[in-house]
Amino acid sequence: MRRLIGAVFALLLASAPALAAGLSAGVARVDITPPAEGAPMGGYADRQGPSTGVHDPLYATVLLLAGEGVRVAIVSADLRSFPSSRVVAEARARGLADHVLLAATHTHSGPITWERQDWPAGARSWFAQTEDRILAAIAEAGKSMFAARAGFGFGRIYLGHNRRRVDEASKTAMLWRNAERLPTAPLDPTLGVIRIDDAEGRTRAVLVNYACHAVVLGPDNREISADYPGALRREIEREMPGAVSLFIQGGAGDINPYMDKQPVRDGGFTEADRMGRALAVEALRVARRAAPKANADGSLKAAGEVMEFRDRWDQTKSVRAGVTGLLINNEIGIATLPGEPFVELQIALRDKSELAAAFLFGYTYSAGGEWAGYIPTIRAAAEGGYGAGYNTRIEVGAGEAMIDRALANLYKLAGKLRDVPR
Repeated sequence: MRRLIGAVFALLLASAPALAAGLSAGVARVDITPPAEGAPMGGYADRQGPSTGVHDPLYATVLLLAGEGVRVAIVSADLRSFPSSRVVAEARARGLADHVLLAATHTHSGPITWERQDWPAGARSWFAQTEDRILAAIAEAGKSMFAARAGFGFGRIYLGHNRRRVDEASKTAMLWRNAERLPTAPLDPTLGVIRIDDAEGRTRAVLVNYACHAVVLGPDNREISADYPGALRREIEREMPGAVSLFIQGGAGDINPYMDKQPVRDGGFTEADRMGRALAVEALRVARRAAPKANADGSLKAAGEVMEFRDRWDQTKSVRAGVTGLLINNEIGIATLPGEPFVELQIALRDKSELAAAFLFGYTYSAGGEWAGYIPTIRAAAEGGYGAGYNTRIEVGAGEAMIDRALANLYKLAGKLRDVPR
């Protein structure tokens, strides 16, 4: 009997490493829509009152990756932000994930998330319930892991503009809406895709990375909506049955859609759908060509830390920003920032990484710390404007410092930096 049990156990061990030896993945999704009526909405100071209904539901979609003894949960949530230290800490404590990347699509038609976390009063709050649901989704993804391969690709599409307009005299004015599609700079039309296939070659997840504020819907809208990222997700999943879609914002801190704040009475929801579908067309084109390489090593490495910066306006205070680096197949690099990075930081990461693919995940809370708010470049801070000269609190140069640290971490994860001198 003992020999029989030993033989069975040996057989199980022999078959188990199929997932452990290389990359494995799991996916899950959970509804996080707040109450239809009475939810305090975030994004616009001049919105007149709480939610009055739900136009389309909000979701949190989980892509759980595992390999080389590390698990990373990438969570795309249809929220303006979701700075939850509890999800990060509890997922680690429960063995669900060593690292959690809580990425917000940044819709401005969802609930407040970094203030008013106690509503509704008298019961377990929506924020706490959402934390519970995201943790449950991470656990669910972990129960259905499959041997996975990762591919990537890039496209280009112009759907937004730089909302800070600097003239020849270095005076800055805000160009919130640009229906005429006037040229602006700096701008990055790059659309990035990470495609996850199973061992049979079926596409199971399509992650889309693009930099543009989710503000097609304006303050007149009081219906809960995922804005254009929701339409993007629906279109991709309609065209690629069996795959889940995740949208991750890039360096969108100074990038708005051309049709910013389109009034509902003038087709705001139609415009949000139109933009999402246009983005999906390019994402699908890229995804279909982003087949994983047969010789990819299937490796997964990650490192997270909390960096501390001074408060720009009060140097007796500090801003603690958690950042995480992720390296897949030794060629796909991901760096996260816990706030709203300006687009030039995205460009700098990609240009300096020397990797086959580099992605900036903005609006992503990960390793701890706090929500850092707008993260401008040094030049933008000197020029001024919204998010650069005001409505920002992190010290000047923090964005460049975080990108440099991300690059150093990616080089280290890739084995290009040593822990000790030669």
